[in-house]
Amino acid sequence: MAPEPTHFAPRGGWWAVGAGFTVLFVCTGVNFAFGILFKPILNEFGGDRATLSLAPTASLAIYSLSQPFFGSLIDRLGVRRVVLPSMALMAVGTGLVPLAAGPWQLMVCYGIIASLGYTGTSILPVSILVTKWFPGRRGFALAVAACGFSLGHLVFTQVAARAEKAMGWRWTYALMAAVLVAFLVVLTGWLRDPPRMPVASGLPGPALDIAGSLNRRAALGSGAFWWMTAGYIGCGFTDFLITTHLAPFATDLGLAQSVAANAISLFAAANIAAILAAGVLADRFDSRSVLVGTYALRAAALFLLLFVRETWQLYLFAVLFGATFFTTAPLSSAFIGELFGPAFQGAIFGTTNMFHHMGGALGSFAGGLVFDLTRSYAAIFLFSGAMVVASAVTTWLARSPRRPSR
Repeated sequence: MAPEPTHFAPRGGWWAVGAGFTVLFVCTGVNFAFGILFKPILNEFGGDRATLSLAPTASLAIYSLSQPFFGSLIDRLGVRRVVLPSMALMAVGTGLVPLAAGPWQLMVCYGIIASLGYTGTSILPVSILVTKWFPGRRGFALAVAACGFSLGHLVFTQVAARAEKAMGWRWTYALMAAVLVAFLVVLTGWLRDPPRMPVASGLPGPALDIAGSLNRRAALGSGAFWWMTAGYIGCGFTDFLITTHLAPFATDLGLAQSVAANAISLFAAANIAAILAAGVLADRFDSRSVLVGTYALRAAALFLLLFVRETWQLYLFAVLFGATFFTTAPLSSAFIGELFGPAFQGAIFGTTNMFHHMGGALGSFAGGLVFDLTRSYAAIFLFSGAMVVASAVTTWLARSPRRPSR
């Protein structure tokens, strides 16, 4: 059998990377703008932080529970037929947010409708798109596409902060819905599916592609899947604890809203550099080792957060944590491919992402609940640091199962 090519079509592959970058840039930017708008929405609606945190908690729950479904759908229909309708649904949900009269309506519009659309436009389809265009050394290509996530976070945080100050959070969400529609039109003519990967049939044991991939059922029966997924749950818990509560934490310290926005932008800028570096390192070494190192750095950043009191300390935390934030997603996707092969990567990574975002939903809600009970984030920050130490350990224990050969 001839060796597998590194690229199906180099030019087409890099156009696909650009399309994936753009999808993540716009959809992630709009989705994560909620963190910087949390306090203005709370000020209008009143109530406690735990109640308002139900909106991002619902968003993460919907995202997590629909991951296996979307992963299987992508494997069957292709990326284009999933991403474009999902982006349209996200635009509808985002456009309904300005009509919300209270937290429960916000939970429906943002937490359910927009979130269901976001699931089909997130790292799951983009990572599958890039992986199937680059079935060989894919770390750097995945990293370039994933930078759209961080750049979108950086740009839309600043846009949302300034737009909210100028015209309020409702018109800010209306503006973001219009941006989604505009980019949907562009991507309709740009986004293309990768070549289909052949899957063998009639083979004994677990389903295989020509490279000997395990299917989702076989992967879930392995210890490697559960060790890796246990680590990814801790990642999700801390991801969305910080994205939901970093801006409120900063203003609680007496720092200006603009300082919180700058911290989130530093957070995203550091992530862009770290994603590219991690992609290069993953191609040179292996995804597991780089992922373990990323978790170790995140744990250090979270323990540092316990001592943050001044602007420069907040910015230092933002750089350190930001270097780890979305870096774990392309690394985890690549790690799934290394562990189980590429043929069923959508279904397997979708299942892993489900657990990741269940952890994220819990982290987002736990941050608000712990603050309401203790009037401080200290306990939840300490717990989250310890959780990420455990993530590093369990990820290191994940070893590739023996795959049957043809």
